[in-house]
Amino acid sequence: MVRTVGLNNYSDVHYTEECVAKAVIEHFSPKGVILEPFAGEGVFLKNLPKNTKWCEIEKGVDFFSFSEHVDWIVTNPPFLDLTKIMEHAFDISDNTVFLLPLSKIYSSMPRLKLTRDIAGIKEHLILGTGRDIGFDIGFPFSATLFEKGYKGAAKHTWKSLSDGGVVSK
Repeated sequence: MVRTVGLNNYSDVHYTEECVAKAVIEHFSPKGVILEPFAGEGVFLKNLPKNTKWCEIEKGVDFFSFSEHVDWIVTNPPFLDLTKIMEHAFDISDNTVFLLPLSKIYSSMPRLKLTRDIAGIKEHLILGTGRDIGFDIGFPFSATLFEKGYKGAAKHTWKSLSDGGVVSK
């Protein structure tokens, strides 16, 4: 079992497999003005519509300097400073999809308050563990849709990428 907490060389950067990015994009079908704020190697970006805007700090384009309103954000964000990332995303976007371990949302009261006060959780697309989708961590992962002003119940959709099936709950 791989431990991630307390490792000297641990990074919060986990690159997304292309099949995962495609499944997330296909499921949520973002439209309008879209931003990929942590483009990394570009796996989401190359599967999103051609006119998608992007940021990538390694290429000198800082998400926190991006202030244009967008209809959608779709990304696998770094886990470090996630509360700050959520605050900024919810400020500039109507719909935000983050690929994250579920624990990153539910283990932080400041993050839960953001979902209560600004952008509610509309849906969790549960994809299995990190190891199931190509990451070296075992926590349950979800592509979570946050919608600005949403106050309803969260839908839970289960998707297995190994068999292509989708089961809604």
